[in-house]
Amino acid sequence: MKKILEVLGEPIENGGQEAFVFNVLANMDLSRARVDVFTPYHCDNTYYKSMIENSGGRIIAMELPFAPGNSRINIMKPLSEYLKNNHYDVVHVHSGSISVLAEVAFVARINHVKKIIVHSHCAAEKKTIKYGLAKLASLPIMHFCPTDYFACSQVAGDWKFSRRIAQNKLLILKNGVDLKKFAPNSEVREMYRKKLAVSGETFVIGHVGRFSYQKNHEYLIDVFEKVRSQHNDSVLLLIGEGEDFDRIQKLVHNKHLRDSVIFLGNVDNVNDYMQIMDVFLLPSHFEGLPIVGVEAQAAGLPIFVSNNVSPELKLSPTIEFLDLDDQEKWVDKTLSCLDTKHVDNSKCLLKNGYSIEDTAKKLMEVYGV
Repeated sequence: MKKILEVLGEPIENGGQEAFVFNVLANMDLSRARVDVFTPYHCDNTYYKSMIENSGGRIIAMELPFAPGNSRINIMKPLSEYLKNNHYDVVHVHSGSISVLAEVAFVARINHVKKIIVHSHCAAEKKTIKYGLAKLASLPIMHFCPTDYFACSQVAGDWKFSRRIAQNKLLILKNGVDLKKFAPNSEVREMYRKKLAVSGETFVIGHVGRFSYQKNHEYLIDVFEKVRSQHNDSVLLLIGEGEDFDRIQKLVHNKHLRDSVIFLGNVDNVNDYMQIMDVFLLPSHFEGLPIVGVEAQAAGLPIFVSNNVSPELKLSPTIEFLDLDDQEKWVDKTLSCLDTKHVDNSKCLLKNGYSIEDTAKKLMEVYGV
């Protein structure tokens, strides 16, 4: 039986990176493999923990303090000690940090792991000096230690890896989703609107994402405030948590929008809540290829995203890219969806290879399972 270790360079919560890993694992035939998940930090998601344990694996959380933006070199020692005492055939590392990808690949290499996969799930807003130094410092390790290089999009691959790797060795592993689970469903829409005490006529604007600078919630709140001034029976539904959660709640309070903004927190059934939305907004400062953008298209929603998002996200006719400098256009486009219904985008996503089954099959081939 092949032993596989998925290493997450961030805490296991409800982010897109975790969703990708656990959704793919749920759709893989693990009868010939044992998969464990390692994080240097914490695991707050009991659903994912149960899922892995039910498949015969486990989550290893080292409970180190998580300080994004600071040095992560402290993750190397506990991971090395773990790999010395636990043999794995494959180590697959997922992280938004170039340093983490390099550090984990190095530790896996010195512990004689045969297949080492580094996986880029996102890009960033701009190339800073810090980014340049991190990428330069990682080059020798990135060229020598990993055996495989994955990214969710070409943009995400270009961001994390050298030009030589991105052009010659990169495998684009698409963020596939469960198309049946996200397909438009009027019964679920009615059920969940009742659950949230939202009437059938209320215009629901939706967003799913970590409360962080990347996701640009301030902009989203500004757009919603202007939409609501023109269409009073409107609600903004926010799914997720994160370091900016309290600050955004305060912003909503100061704008006197508390009665029309629903903070849902983290949920394990985003697919159900997408059914009650009428339009999906993603005004991110930066992205790679966000899985929520694929999910929103699978749900058949009209979706407006910033032009900072990879153009590879355009998988169906229901998505449009907008400039963040033109906020009035975001308002007008959102209001244009007042009478829009969910559509079936499944054929478009299947054609483009974005079913979860296709992604799981491709990953199993790489793992050699």
